[in-house]
Amino acid sequence: MKKLQKSGKLGRIDAELRTEDKKTIGTVTIPNNLDQPTAALLAATLESIERVGPYDARFKLIGVEDVREEKRKKIMERAKDIMQRWSASQRSEVIQMISKVGEVSDVGKIVSLAADVEGGSEAETSDTLFIVEGRADLNTLLKAGVKNVVATNGVNIPQYVVNLTHKKKEVTVLADGDRVGDMIVRELLRRGAKIDYVSKAPQGREVEEMRPIEILDLINRRVDAKTFLAASYAVAKPAAPENLLNIMRTLRDRVKETFMAILLNEDGEIIEEIPVSQLFDRLSELDNVAGVIFDGIISQRLLDLAQSKNVKIMVGERIGSVEKVPMETVVKTLDDLK
Repeated sequence: MKKLQKSGKLGRIDAELRTEDKKTIGTVTIPNNLDQPTAALLAATLESIERVGPYDARFKLIGVEDVREEKRKKIMERAKDIMQRWSASQRSEVIQMISKVGEVSDVGKIVSLAADVEGGSEAETSDTLFIVEGRADLNTLLKAGVKNVVATNGVNIPQYVVNLTHKKKEVTVLADGDRVGDMIVRELLRRGAKIDYVSKAPQGREVEEMRPIEILDLINRRVDAKTFLAASYAVAKPAAPENLLNIMRTLRDRVKETFMAILLNEDGEIIEEIPVSQLFDRLSELDNVAGVIFDGIISQRLLDLAQSKNVKIMVGERIGSVEKVPMETVVKTLDDLK
């Protein structure tokens, strides 16, 4: 390996180490400029190592990454983004000079996807999907070159739209900068739609009022749905009881990937440790639960019960399709306790 380094075939070898249960565990990264057979032979040789100094050791190959191929992919994606923004900028300049007659001519690009559901021509075929409120929003996105888009036509979400989201690898909601925009996002989640990202127009503006170049900027500013919901519910939320929070931090690893739930009283004492499948029924029966930490999904049904039982903090593996978080209950994920 020293000869390979001297010849420039191997780069600097990095090792990230940590100690767990009196054992040293780590990840070794070896950048190289070898051909595939030689790289495979080197990996197999490293896996044969049984001792490091006076200590027993074991190496296992995690993966082989072709950095050059990843760089080519990133360059290609960036080039596509530049081209789309360039094209959108040119469209913006033209649109400012044409009349509403020109805008009407774009309506023909909208297609009917189902009864009372309209969208762009690539809404069903693309791996990704954008969701907007109405027909005017559809026109705006089509002018920006975004064809994989569908409209909800208001807060009454068609079941077709909900079903369509589950066929996509990535779904983004572009919401108006008002209360109705928030309502549509929450109604989509309540109906069980798959939402990965959300982006809101500036306060008081609607998607249909934005220029094509602004639409692309709006898409670039999107955040994941969990972050959007957390920001929506952040106002006027009570602080988590510090004693319960500290105790839950110590219990995090105990429940992680176990499908178990732990119920705590106000003093942080464990009331019961039960399977997640029994959590709802058991919580219904008890009146002294102040905190719940469990390896499962926090649902609207469970939060409604927690509110009626005066539960102060609920920690789950992740937050499901939640429309309303009780003001009296602090909601976190297991990862938030890290």
